[in-house]
Amino acid sequence: MGIAVIYGSSRKKGNSEQLARLLTEGFEADHIFLADYRIEPIKDYRHADKEPYPEDDYRSVIERVLAQDVLVFATPIYWYGSSGLTKTFIDRWSQSLREDKDGFLEKFSEKSAWVIGVGDDEPHLKGIPLVQQFQYIFEFTGTRFEGYILGKANRPGEILEDKASLAAVEQIRSKWRSASVNG
Repeated sequence: MGIAVIYGSSRKKGNSEQLARLLTEGFEADHIFLADYRIEPIKDYRHADKEPYPEDDYRSVIERVLAQDVLVFATPIYWYGSSGLTKTFIDRWSQSLREDKDGFLEKFSEKSAWVIGVGDDEPHLKGIPLVQQFQYIFEFTGTRFEGYILGKANRPGEILEDKASLAAVEQIRSKWRSASVNG
């Protein structure tokens, strides 16, 4: 089982990263920090003559994501949704859909996905729009949405005090260990 962890935070070693690293510790994981790449915003060329898409790092990042079996999206909760880095990356999926919709969706339909969202302002309630957004995204792509963790933290390291998030991490790790043994 290969895991792609897609980090949407602009801060290294932040709370969403810490939670994702606890989740994937001991498992084969490709840690992808979107902040380390130049991914341009989507330009809508659907109704124009053939236009070139940006020459940036999107293609190399999406190839790394699609090479894995399990996807973990780790993002801070910003304004009740994902970070701009995460959203820009997902918006660019429209480019892949335009280039090869059937192939792109087929690859995503073979994946399972988890979402980690960390915020400070009642994230267990106000993070639900983030979860719903990902539910719709995964429904569209045919990806199995396995679940989510909404953590409460603000200052670096504060997530390690969120007992509910840490318990959720252990539940998922146990599930993954069982799948590795039985798979």
